Amino acid sequence: MRPGPLIATLAFVLLGAAALVLSFMAMPTRLKVGVGPDDRDHARMMAAFARKLQDDRAPVRLTLVRKQTFAELARALDAGEVDLAVVRSTAMPRQGLTVAVLHELPIVFVVVGPTRLNTLADLRQRRVGVLRGTPENLELLDNVLRLAGINPAQVTKVPLEPDNMAAAIDQKQVDAILPLAPLQGAGRARLLALADRVGPKRLRVFGVDEGEALAATDPAMEAIELPRGALIGNPPLPGEPLPTLAVTQRLVARTKLPVSQINDLTRLLFTSRVALAADVPSAKAIHAPTTDTGEGLAAALPLHPGAAAYFSGDQNRFFDRYGDLVYVGAMALTGLFSSIGALVSYLMARQRRNAARFTDQLLDLLKRARHAPDEAALTAVEKEADDLLALAFSRFSGGAIGSEQFDTFTTVNESVQMAIARRAAQLHQAASAA
Repeated sequence: MRPGPLIATLAFVLLGAAALVLSFMAMPTRLKVGVGPDDRDHARMMAAFARKLQDDRAPVRLTLVRKQTFAELARALDAGEVDLAVVRSTAMPRQGLTVAVLHELPIVFVVVGPTRLNTLADLRQRRVGVLRGTPENLELLDNVLRLAGINPAQVTKVPLEPDNMAAAIDQKQVDAILPLAPLQGAGRARLLALADRVGPKRLRVFGVDEGEALAATDPAMEAIELPRGALIGNPPLPGEPLPTLAVTQRLVARTKLPVSQINDLTRLLFTSRVALAADVPSAKAIHAPTTDTGEGLAAALPLHPGAAAYFSGDQNRFFDRYGDLVYVGAMALTGLFSSIGALVSYLMARQRRNAARFTDQLLDLLKRARHAPDEAALTAVEKEADDLLALAFSRFSGGAIGSEQFDTFTTVNESVQMAIARRAAQLHQAASAA
C-alpha cells in the first residue's frame, strides 16, 4: 500500500478518535436524585430544576426517584440506588455529604385554642397538631421535647394533613399546631389561612427558648431567630424577634461522586434559584450551609468537596477536570504519530530496496544486451526486460515502488532498449558482411 493513502487512512482514524473523545467529554452527566411525594415543596423544586437543566442543555441532567419518607431517601442513597437525595438534617445518610440547604424548617408552635401557651413546658397535657404527621415529624417533636427535659408521653400528638387542619381547629381537637414548613410558598399560605380562621389578632406563636443550648447537644438542629413578621406580615407574626430551633432539608450527594460533577451541579443550582422561584417560591431560600467553607469538610454535617469548592470560589477548570485525560491522550497521540512515522519510513525504505533490486536487474540486462553473441540471446534479453518492466509497473501500482524510483527504472529501461537496438544492428551488419 502506498504511504499517501495509508497516511490519509490513519489521519481519518485519528480524527474519528478525537471526535469520539470530544463527544464523550460533551455528554451530560446523568444523576438520579431521590425526592419525596409530588406535593412536597422540595419535590416540586427538584422537578423544576430537572426541567430547567434539560431545557438549558446543561452538562448535568437529573432523573427523579420518588420515595415516601426522608428515611427511605437516606437508605436509597446509602444503597447506591440514587446519586443524590433530599433528606432532613435529623436523618442524614451515612454515605451522604451536603450540597446545599433547600429549606429551613423553623420549629414554632401556633396557638389556635383559648389556652394560654407560651413555652414548651406549657405543652404538658396539651394536644399538639403535627402537620404532615408522618412518623418522622412525630419523632422530631418527641426529640425536641426530650432535649427540653419534657416527657413526650405528656404531650398528645395529633397527626394532621393540610386538608383536615381547618376541621381540627373548628372541632377544637388541638391546642397548638407545629407547621414544620418553609417560611415561603405553601407553608406561608397555610399560616395565612390559619390567621383567617382563628383571627389575625388572636393568632399567637412561640418557639424553643432554649434553642442555642439544645442545638449544642444536637448538631442536626440549628439555633435561629425569626425576625418580626417572618411568618405573617400584617399584623406581624411574631410580633418581636423569636428565638427557636430549626431543622433543614438538604440536598446531599454520595461521598464518592466526583468533585467536578458536584461542582457543576452546585453552580447550576445556585444560578437557577431566581428562575426556579417563579414556579416554586421557596426556591429563593436555597442557601449554603451556615458553616465556614474552610471547615466544611470537618463540620458535623460536612459539605461535599465539590460544593465546598464552589462556595469558596475554587472551581475546577477544564484542565483541572480533564488534565489526566489530556495528558494520557497527548502521550497516546505522540506514540501513535511516532509509530506512523516509523511505518512511513519503513515503507519508503522498502520502496527504495525494491527499486534498487529492479534497477540492478536492468543493469545486468544492459550488460548482456551489449555483449549478446547472437540474435537468440538478444531476444531473450529483450523478453526479460519486457517482463521486468511489466513487474515493475505492477509493483508501482501496488505502492511497493514509489514514483521517483519508477521514473529511475524507466530511464534505465530505455537505456536497455537502446542497447538492444544497437546490438541488433551490429549483429545484422555482421551477418550481412559475412
